[in-house]
Amino acid sequence: MDQFACSTRRGNILLVEDRDDVRLGLAQLLELHGYLVADVPNGEQALDRLVGDPSGFALIVLDLLLPGAISGADLREHQLADAALRSIPTIVITATEPRPHERQQIQPDAWLEKPFRFDDLLALVRHYVAPERPTVAAH
Repeated sequence: MDQFACSTRRGNILLVEDRDDVRLGLAQLLELHGYLVADVPNGEQALDRLVGDPSGFALIVLDLLLPGAISGADLREHQLADAALRSIPTIVITATEPRPHERQQIQPDAWLEKPFRFDDLLALVRHYVAPERPTVAAH
């Protein structure tokens, strides 16, 4: 798994995280850095967004532990099985460490264990997605 092998893409980041405080905080910070972010709290909404606009997303930031019928691992399985979604890079963020064979099945492009520093996530995001707007620091 070479986390930096792909070229920078343009488009929205789909942020899938069930904890409102974490999801909204990360979305706000990414937006302050010029990224377009669509955030959802569960796998069902994430799958609806992806299927509804498969070419609209440049990156998925995915928590593995999600409430409801579709976990983060299930969502990733759907993504990998769908030719229109397979090529979207995915950064997995999680507080749990799956067994090696489970992690291999997920095939993440990058992996961040919680808790992580926002700067670490931002560095990964920059490898996959180009900002759409000037950042706050540029003003």
